[in-house]
Amino acid sequence: MTAPFKAAAVQASPVFLDLDASVDKAIRLIEEAAAKGVKLIAFPETYLPGYPWYIWLDATAMYMPLVPRYVANSIQEGSEQDKRLAQAAKDNDMHVVMGLSWNVNGTLYMGQWHYGPDGEMISRRRKLKPTHVERTVFGEGDGSDMSVHDTNLGRVGALCCWEHIQPLNKYAMYSQNEQIHVAAWPSFS
Repeated sequence: MTAPFKAAAVQASPVFLDLDASVDKAIRLIEEAAAKGVKLIAFPETYLPGYPWYIWLDATAMYMPLVPRYVANSIQEGSEQDKRLAQAAKDNDMHVVMGLSWNVNGTLYMGQWHYGPDGEMISRRRKLKPTHVERTVFGEGDGSDMSVHDTNLGRVGALCCWEHIQPLNKYAMYSQNEQIHVAAWPSFS
């Protein structure tokens, strides 16, 4: 691990179901953190476009009208929003680990994207097993991206929410000599 550095854990709401406005807000938070000397910033699980709390509140049929809007506001790899986040990481010389709903050909995954301080992608990972009713919205990852990555700050890894409850998930990270762990949980309202 390198010398001490500042890290930030974002505890702010996105602009729910508005991907562009949420990316704007995320960039403002990145810039604010950079002004305070932060070198790594971590966002909550599905910060983009917001955690779908409604799935826990009623029967599945009741929230189905929100599904198309949620899908339409879930980020895609290589999109303008992806490029803007990469540029924000570069402009602010910061590691950005973004929690998001990742749209891959119409299937949504709970993801964490790690942008390096040069704006290059360090990793894109999918939550291995969405928790309980999250499975009505999100697909399952396959574990191939549960990796720890060498960075200028140290060896960085990340998991989402209940992935931390599963011993083998944690062991996968420990066995790769993880030094810095980004633990993303949804922002509780």
